[in-house]
Amino acid sequence: MAPPEEVDVFKVPHRRMKELVNYYCQKLSKTDFSSNRDLGNLLKSLETTFSEFKIHEQIENDCIMNKLQRRLEALSIQNEQVCDVHSHNQLSEMLELVAQGYRLVQKGEGEMTTYGKELQVALENFTQRFLPHMKEEEEVFQPLLMEYFSYEELKDIKSLVIKRHCLSKSKYEAESKENKEKSDEDNKSVKCRGGLYSEGRCRRFITNCR
Repeated sequence: MAPPEEVDVFKVPHRRMKELVNYYCQKLSKTDFSSNRDLGNLLKSLETTFSEFKIHEQIENDCIMNKLQRRLEALSIQNEQVCDVHSHNQLSEMLELVAQGYRLVQKGEGEMTTYGKELQVALENFTQRFLPHMKEEEEVFQPLLMEYFSYEELKDIKSLVIKRHCLSKSKYEAESKENKEKSDEDNKSVKCRGGLYSEGRCRRFITNCR
């Protein structure tokens, strides 16, 4: 049974994460790895996406998982799944692989194509772990939260989670605008789309949270 919308702490952020997964899968399928321009655009998009994934993980740790772990410890309950939830996430490894790609953009077609195959395999492996990981959080940790936190506590946690995501997105967009003013390059492909955290919605939500 799905939790009530107002206390489902994972639903909104996870919808955004799945949107990003779909976006990079589509972009990957259209990338010509022998093209410097295509590879460069893909790498910029992936860097933005995986940076957002890392922010999402940090928000979950700060606002959800650490609170859950402390609550269980206070009740003398040991749960290894809670302790190890983000221990093997591959995010740092993926960002390092993207960084390697930047060093190959000006290389020959052969090297870029070989790198493209490695990147495709890595993204496929990451996706196969990331989607079940989010499902586990929704099916395992959300019920634990429902059991050990009050309705009002969960409402507050959800509000904080979304507010943190909105603030992070606003900070990223401000940095992107500043970088664009310093460069004539077209970086539209790496900007976050409005999606679930559109500017208007974020502004209204943050105002309501104050």
